[in-house]
Amino acid sequence: MKDLNLSDELEHLLEAGVSSLKIEGRLKDVSYVKNVVAYYRKKIDVILSHNPQYIRSSSGYSTYTFDPNLNKSFNRGFTKYFLNNRTQNIWSVDSPKSLGEKVGVITEVTTKYLRIRGDKGTKLNNGDGLCFLNHKKEMEGIQVNRVDGDCIFPFVMPEIKRGTSVYRNYDHEFEKVLSKKSAERKVRADIELNELPFGYSLEMNDEDGNNVVLNFDCEKQQANKDQRENIQNNLKKTGNTIFEIENVAINWTDNWFIPASLISEWRRLIVDKLLVSRKINYRRDVVPFPKTKHSYPISGITYLGNVMISAAKSFYLEH
Repeated sequence: MKDLNLSDELEHLLEAGVSSLKIEGRLKDVSYVKNVVAYYRKKIDVILSHNPQYIRSSSGYSTYTFDPNLNKSFNRGFTKYFLNNRTQNIWSVDSPKSLGEKVGVITEVTTKYLRIRGDKGTKLNNGDGLCFLNHKKEMEGIQVNRVDGDCIFPFVMPEIKRGTSVYRNYDHEFEKVLSKKSAERKVRADIELNELPFGYSLEMNDEDGNNVVLNFDCEKQQANKDQRENIQNNLKKTGNTIFEIENVAINWTDNWFIPASLISEWRRLIVDKLLVSRKINYRRDVVPFPKTKHSYPISGITYLGNVMISAAKSFYLEH
């Protein structure tokens, strides 16, 4: 059977009231999960960007070091099954294994290399895993030792004919990127540095409406040159924290000098305070489920339970 893929139906699913998605990841590796989750995350972000009626259930935004592509992860072909109507070709006739993405057609076979006419935009890499369907319609693999232009030098030469379609089910460079840190989530925040009669105040607020202020007693000193740019760059350095500073505002009446070490210390203090504030203000949504008096179709279930679809439908409709 082909794999269920409803990524093109996400907006319709949200309109129907779907509020969470389960991505099947059993028996899959880490790179599969990274790739598929990132793919859906990016599509959902696009939908949210032009549908203000939807509210995010998470904070921040995600960035990636790779371009998610479902065809690069294990799949047996895609189908929507019966989401909209009864669909034909919901099974993989050629092979129950993952063929991957088509990369081209063999145009020349020699004793040392294979020449391939690649599909537009496809770039093969040393270490890729390719495959094809032989004359028995069985899938065979090709481990790529070296790539030189449109010539592939396999570790072992396969028995393959010109005109055979070739697929890539292991992209070495893609997998190498996914083996490292490949995604990051950040929460947007702004910082404001204000002048006080006795020193300065630092205010920080994040995209979720959390706001904190710290006041600092500090003797003011005149600066020889404008310090604003240095201070702004310093306040934007949030390191490995969850925050990314979008805007830094400096509001004062004169060009004051503040040591960089002092600015760094203030920044660390305000970031720590905002993290504490987020934890205090966070409220988990609790959905009440009032008890009902509807009777369950039966008091106990037997092996016949798998044919109770109509009874189950009736039970849910009563609720």
